[in-house]
Amino acid sequence: MDVEKLILKFDGRVAAVPCLELVAFSFGAPADGAGFARFLRVFIQAYGDRLSIYRTGDMKRFRPWDAQALDGPQHWFSDPALLATKVLGFRAQAGDPGTPAIDIALLGSFDPQRYVFRMVLPVEAADQPETVLQLAQDALAEFPLASGYCGYSLLWDRDPSVDAAVCDWAAPLLHRHPGLGYGKPVSIANASEKGLAVVSWLTLLGPDMTAALGGVEAMAQDAPDEVSVLPLGPGGALVRAGTAPALGDLNRQDPLPLYHAVGRMVAPVVAPDDALDEVAVDGMEGDDAYEWLRRFFV
Repeated sequence: MDVEKLILKFDGRVAAVPCLELVAFSFGAPADGAGFARFLRVFIQAYGDRLSIYRTGDMKRFRPWDAQALDGPQHWFSDPALLATKVLGFRAQAGDPGTPAIDIALLGSFDPQRYVFRMVLPVEAADQPETVLQLAQDALAEFPLASGYCGYSLLWDRDPSVDAAVCDWAAPLLHRHPGLGYGKPVSIANASEKGLAVVSWLTLLGPDMTAALGGVEAMAQDAPDEVSVLPLGPGGALVRAGTAPALGDLNRQDPLPLYHAVGRMVAPVVAPDDALDEVAVDGMEGDDAYEWLRRFFV
């Protein structure tokens, strides 16, 4: 993969970098925060020694990473009443922007409650797909999963002064490389509450979607060549499209046929059109966003 074309710089400063992201959505107040705590703990065990800055939703700027950085989320995850009523956020990363990183949005005041967890791995993690697979399985072993995904994406500085410029730069890359995800999973949460909104290298299905598709064993038996189905957490399924993540390239006639095959497999649980229509993909307008969001569902 040509990493350089996926790096954006402004005046010599890096503004956006490629990454491998693991995203998980959960809806409705959880009975407890154990699954959320485990997701964070697994990330910290794997990458905590590489983090340099962090911030919570009420901080105006990043702070240096220290021993107290996890006090906030650890407290939140221990209090189900707080999780069910408050809007909270946590982000930690290596540099600005820099991978690895983790981004957590707890939208407890929404109806239903929405929880978005994003683990951002260095792009070179894709060279060790079995390690990434094990990381995903471990992180989601107790997670109250609705759906999620893992594949290539972008991480960038969310400073409003550069956000629009980054999205305008990224949109043509998303169109050309279908395996490149939109790096704002919170904006996809509304549609994900109505059904599956994203297919990627790893497509993650919670218990309800897995049951609707016949269960793990039936899905595995019906899966096309080079697509595998594994159990995930309590009653869920992980659908793997090929050995490792892929970018694809429409300019070179590579639309990622395995990802399309997964899209056909999961068609019965895909979010309805009206839900996908509500997703704003910054940098795209009209039919461009419509077609991109549905690129693996047709």
